Amino acid sequence: MAGRFIEVAVKFIKMPPKKTSSIVPVNPRFLDLPCEWQECQFVTNEMEKFIKHLSEHLTTLLSSVTPPEQVLGCFNCKWRNCDVAVIGHISDYTRHVFFHAFHTKIKCIGSMLVKNLELHACTLDGQSCNLIPDLPECLQCGWTHCGAVYDNPEFFYRHVDFHADSFPNGNNLKGGCACQWEGCDVNVKSKHKLREHLRSHTQQKLVACPNCGGLFSSRTKFFDHLERQKDVQCYQCSYCNKKFQTERLMRDHVRIHVNCYKCPLCDMTCPNPHGLRNHLRYKHTSERQYNCLECDYRSKTPSDLRRHMETHSENTIMCHVKGCCFVTRLYQCLASHYQKTHQGIDTHRFACHICEAFFTRGSLLTKHLKKTHKYKLPSGYSRFRYTMSQDGFWRLQTVRYESVNLIEQVIVNVADATANSEEMASSESCDPAPTTELVSTTYNLEMLGDVALHTPSKLDIVTEKVTEEDGVKAKDSFINTDDIEMEKVTQ
Repeated sequence: MAGRFIEVAVKFIKMPPKKTSSIVPVNPRFLDLPCEWQECQFVTNEMEKFIKHLSEHLTTLLSSVTPPEQVLGCFNCKWRNCDVAVIGHISDYTRHVFFHAFHTKIKCIGSMLVKNLELHACTLDGQSCNLIPDLPECLQCGWTHCGAVYDNPEFFYRHVDFHADSFPNGNNLKGGCACQWEGCDVNVKSKHKLREHLRSHTQQKLVACPNCGGLFSSRTKFFDHLERQKDVQCYQCSYCNKKFQTERLMRDHVRIHVNCYKCPLCDMTCPNPHGLRNHLRYKHTSERQYNCLECDYRSKTPSDLRRHMETHSENTIMCHVKGCCFVTRLYQCLASHYQKTHQGIDTHRFACHICEAFFTRGSLLTKHLKKTHKYKLPSGYSRFRYTMSQDGFWRLQTVRYESVNLIEQVIVNVADATANSEEMASSESCDPAPTTELVSTTYNLEMLGDVALHTPSKLDIVTEKVTEEDGVKAKDSFINTDDIEMEKVTQ
């Protein structure tokens, strides 16, 4: 049965060149570092004095612990607006407190940038300004033959930078600057680039929002954080109708609609490495290394295990509305119940693009499309993709964009597979059939990721035709452009 084809129009536009922003220096002499330990009013502009002062608070608090290196327990953070109970060793608590010192430093940097560049101030709730992310079990340097361990993030980041500073100055160094972090083989052209790369290993942040406390790995991301809070939204992606405050934010967003990564084991493509690694983990591996202590459940990721453990929780949550007897273990279920029952909010967010059916979950819409309208999933995919329509409902994504480089790779693979099948067919006519062997479904995710990840040098776009009966079909045309703006899909 022939399906109706849905075309997509692509409009070419010439983006203006990126503006070169002048670097605003941050003078450490103007960094006011206030201590927020309970009612302390100490302020200094030197990080070393700030850390020394904070060490005195820790010494006073932990003086009753003897010996401190052997104590496990629950320690309440004394930093204002934190109130976190650190459960574990005293070193975990020390690391948490010293991260507050580092957080204060980069918040001061963010405050200086807002003041010097006259930026739009953050308007988010400031109650979370002193909340910090979960820290690793230890801050250990992964440089070959080093392994130094620190409890102070500021000193840890300085130590890692010292490894980068061991390379000579200058750009385009002969032989480059090779990262010697365990398991990493990246080679960059200068020690400045190496220092930036090492932050991907240490997860170091460079600036924080002085109002909400958000941490950012670069000034650009901090500026984007402030720009997103402006009321004026002049740029709109015509594919998903999402609006943006700046042209650069929209240009970066458009790239998420383009699949640049392909699974080496099936036909699945996705726009980012994270999606590919998740696909490999869930679809092409059988190893479940995270065990539930309460039952026989095993998961592939810690997040899946945490979600499962909520089912074993003895703590129940009751609806606070008088006369309502609803009880659950999950906050998500309580929120859904309250919206639907007591607020009268329609939770049907997914809509069929063919009939008038509406659903609360995408999985229900997928079943509807497969059973009622006889849709088939694209090769390599376990579910349909949905995109937000102008009326606020999620509907089937009928067009998929893939990079030209990715399509060329697929064509080569198909040609090789066809040639191999022809050779096997000719050999089978004269040779006996080979004995089949079972193949393990456990793979090395890191190795597969390195093989599959392929980032094109520029944004080359390809549109595809889609039939309503058979899913993704033949490629329509190849488009080569650095920047695009997608128009509305027309039938």
